[in-house]
Amino acid sequence: MKKHIDFMKLRPYAYAVSFLLLLLSSVSLYLKGLNLGLDFTGGTVIEVKYKNNVSISQVRKTLEDANLKVGIQESEQGAFIIKLKLGENYNQALALLNKLGNYELIRSETIGGLVSNELRQKAIWAIVTALIGIMIYLGYRFEPLWALTSIIALIHDVVIVVGAYSLTQREVNLDVVASLLIVAGYSVTDTVVVFDRIRENLRIRKGSSLYQTINLSINETLSRTVMTSLTTFVVAISLFFLGGSALSNIMFAFVIGVIVGTFSSVFVASALVLDLRSRVLKEVHHKV
Repeated sequence: MKKHIDFMKLRPYAYAVSFLLLLLSSVSLYLKGLNLGLDFTGGTVIEVKYKNNVSISQVRKTLEDANLKVGIQESEQGAFIIKLKLGENYNQALALLNKLGNYELIRSETIGGLVSNELRQKAIWAIVTALIGIMIYLGYRFEPLWALTSIIALIHDVVIVVGAYSLTQREVNLDVVASLLIVAGYSVTDTVVVFDRIRENLRIRKGSSLYQTINLSINETLSRTVMTSLTTFVVAISLFFLGGSALSNIMFAFVIGVIVGTFSSVFVASALVLDLRSRVLKEVHHKV
């Protein structure tokens, strides 16, 4: 059954939603920042699980009273994940934790300052290289204006996903950076599918307006978009709830990214093509 949804009529509301999400993400990043993992900050991570009933406030007070600079989180399994900054006494921390009762040491990891700086630089270069590669590809495949809107939609998706990590204070490590790059690729792929159909319909339906052509193209690709997003979302949400704390943290990017990426492909990127291309054509016509 053919669908005839007027997506472009809804674009003012879509712009409003995007603006609010971007504003919320920006405010959270400014006020709370990111909870950077050991990969980027250096230091030691200790994960312990007490056999007796110990609260996270007790653990925090015990360590902070000894002037140890730490970050503490409670995992879904009831364990405490304690991050010691570079230079903090690891043995002192274990001795203090032992005063609260018997515990099981689940893991202990240490990364030095030089290694964390190198990993941080490589993560930034990976993101920058990926974005440059995507820009070159889109610029080659589409006209510059279309490539620009795709990049705007891509940045829109990544900022919102990163903002979600800031808002929830989930740990950002190398695995999360890798998942962000995959989310970026997913978002661009979804946008390219819609853009390809718009470009094709512009060639074969020369009597139709750009507004009508974009609406028709989105409706024609809607089934593919929904099915791809839905199947990806079901897998991501399943792993988010059932994959354990480490996998859950990675899948969080996929869950948010699929939702935001689908939204931006249907509304943000296509709406920007309509508004920017219409304005450019109007200015050219006016000059002539």
